[in-house]
Amino acid sequence: MVSVRKKNPLGISSLITLPISAALALMPPAIAGTAAKQIAQNADPILPSDSSGTPLDLTDPNNLRPLTQGASILSLQSGQRLTTEARQAIETQDYTTATQKLQQARQIFNQLSNFYQQLSGSFSGIDNRIYDSLRKKALDTAELRDRATYELAVVHKAQNQPELAVPLLVQIIKSQNPTRELGKTAYQELVTIGFIDNGLQDGQRLMNEATQAVDNQNYELAAQKLQQARQIFNLSSNFYQQLASSFSGIDNQIFDTQRQKAVENGEMRDKATYQLALVHRAQNQPELSVPLLIQIIRSQNPTSELGKKAYQQLFEIGFVDSPYAGL
Repeated sequence: MVSVRKKNPLGISSLITLPISAALALMPPAIAGTAAKQIAQNADPILPSDSSGTPLDLTDPNNLRPLTQGASILSLQSGQRLTTEARQAIETQDYTTATQKLQQARQIFNQLSNFYQQLSGSFSGIDNRIYDSLRKKALDTAELRDRATYELAVVHKAQNQPELAVPLLVQIIKSQNPTRELGKTAYQELVTIGFIDNGLQDGQRLMNEATQAVDNQNYELAAQKLQQARQIFNLSSNFYQQLASSFSGIDNQIFDTQRQKAVENGEMRDKATYQLALVHRAQNQPELSVPLLIQIIRSQNPTSELGKKAYQQLFEIGFVDSPYAGL
């Protein structure tokens, strides 16, 4: 049986020492113990110290700015240190450690860039000196982020994981612009990987495997293959569209080529979606077909052949009452 002790009311001495007690409770045990001894002995207060234990000179403004120290996780020095450690890991082919370090560095640089950009916007038209300084910091840290992103993409490629490198390289091209050196290098990596020319192959293979599964009435396997194909086509379409936008007004040939690839992958995504809707019907799960068919109509337009077929399926399921006159 748990006994409950009667609490003593707080006396005057308790009220006086309450803030000190609360402060000690929030300190790490070692510091709290030292602080308690000094308070008891009426010693001088504890001063901040560096890693060697030497008290810091509080008259030096740099000692009052902790984010300028390399130990902070939100500092330029911390991101640069992680990048250096990642390069050392790459030299020893420790790609797992390199990946972790570069991901952390990217996150730090990205946060810093966003914060500086937000701050600069707040000073626009108010203090041009601060605005220009913060905007430059935003650009500089974004540059470091993109370089860390490129190194991470190269590591994924070395690990034989090009599918992880593609979105990173596309991000770099969007951020850097294809005319800049890092943007050009990122685009060349996409060419080397084969993404520029062979984006449809994996999705088409999955669709063929899904067709074989349907022929064998293995609808569960067919649904899995079609869902994977849809995801691949959708990602590819989005990436090609982003690439096309990056080259708009810069290289019309690349713009037209990438935009056409975006359209083709979007078309294949919708075809895979239609087949998946039919599989759900065959599984007697028409409620799963409805959102897929609506997506097709929104993407394709009701006047297209696939859009008409999707609407007809909605009519046959019973989701809509009126037949489409365009059929």
